[in-house]
Amino acid sequence: MNKMRLLLLAGTAIVLNGCFFGPQMSMYAPSDSSEYNGISVYFHSIDDGDFGADMKAAPGGDTTATYGELSELIVDSLPKLEYRIGPLDMVQVVVWEHPELTSPMGQYQPAGQKVTTDGKLFYPYAGELQAAGLTAQELRLEITKRLSDKILNDPQVDVRVSEYKSLKAVVSGEVKSPGYAYFSEVPMTIPMAIAEVGGFNQYADPAGIQLRRGNKVYNINYLEAFKKELPLDKILLKPDDQLYVPALTQTQRDNRAYVMGEVQKVGLVDLVNGKVNLVEALSTAGGLQALNATSRGIYVIRNTSEDRIDVFHLNAKNAMALAMAERFELNPHDVVYVDASGLATWNRLISLILPSVQTVYYGVLTTRNSQLISNGHWGE
Repeated sequence: MNKMRLLLLAGTAIVLNGCFFGPQMSMYAPSDSSEYNGISVYFHSIDDGDFGADMKAAPGGDTTATYGELSELIVDSLPKLEYRIGPLDMVQVVVWEHPELTSPMGQYQPAGQKVTTDGKLFYPYAGELQAAGLTAQELRLEITKRLSDKILNDPQVDVRVSEYKSLKAVVSGEVKSPGYAYFSEVPMTIPMAIAEVGGFNQYADPAGIQLRRGNKVYNINYLEAFKKELPLDKILLKPDDQLYVPALTQTQRDNRAYVMGEVQKVGLVDLVNGKVNLVEALSTAGGLQALNATSRGIYVIRNTSEDRIDVFHLNAKNAMALAMAERFELNPHDVVYVDASGLATWNRLISLILPSVQTVYYGVLTTRNSQLISNGHWGE
């Protein structure tokens, strides 16, 4: 009998000291600027409005704080451009009252002449001119001078660029006519470039636009830009920029967050148009498990870069904290984790240990009864 009691006491001691052996994951909130496997970890409180990089306008009109790295692309005002003719541009020269010079080929004359790849342009009686690098006005003065020196007195000459082909940006992906957006006297902005290729097609995801300039890639959520008043009409493209519009099916695979822990339905959450907030993600997962989850332990774990992890904590014991959670937008590949309550850990531990304790108890009881029977003391 004493042995049985000792075994039962040992089982009870294991239960009482068994919180460390809980069957589910647990979240240990890191201290700020700590390290995990050599990676810097930064801790933030969503309740306090600490969302990491502050995307709200800073005092003094700091555009970097307002628009992030897109501020590098935004200009204060659109410049007044003076277009300079380049190779492959079409240039139309009109000499008033002299159709034989304006259209020497008659009806077969195209609307202008193409500047050669080395920047040259031939015009009757004016000869070969170096057109590349000149403005239309400078080319007009040069042609006027040459015609005056040779065949005409005070010629009235007009020059304009009829087709712009020398400076261009590439627009590819899910647009109606992928190709080039050509630069002219009008500053080239992102909306203009997209309009040049016919706009988005039905498969496009405007929330995932990428702009490559040199070796750097900028991510632009075209839909969110209007909501946040991002001045797309002041983001100027440069020649040789590449603008890419992905397909919605492609970005849906990449734009997902993960919801784990004590929720009704663990799984993936799609970022609609590239965005979903923490409240929406938890709702998509069916909410917290009432009996097992701790509302004090909601975390968002973000792999910000190769050498940085950001952990965002929400204590939703006060339901007002959900107002801040609604403002917190998830990024692709964020992990939302809801921790278990202490009671849930205890109950799961009991459910694991109880069968073993019962087995020990019935084993000892069977042994004792066998001994009593063999000694003739059964029933005493």
